[in-house]
Amino acid sequence: MNSAQKYQLNEEISLTEVDEELVLLNLATGAYYGLNHVGARVIKALQDGQSVQESIQQISAHYQLDLHVVNADIEELMDQLVQQKLLVERV
Repeated sequence: MNSAQKYQLNEEISLTEVDEELVLLNLATGAYYGLNHVGARVIKALQDGQSVQESIQQISAHYQLDLHVVNADIEELMDQLVQQKLLVERV
């Protein structure tokens, strides 16, 4: 995954917010994915047009976490969401 890349939700995704968490549902496949408040922040940042890297930097600063740890965790999450076809690269 290229952290400078921008992603967007797949067009077939339904997004539901529950408290500070998000549930992503692929209407075509039935696959769903629950995200905690940090994952929800990432998705909202992507929806606002930010790159993954911008999101990583903001989360690292907000929670005062090591940038390398946040980077590894968010990259893993992005890979999972792309594999599940919940996110697609923005063209």
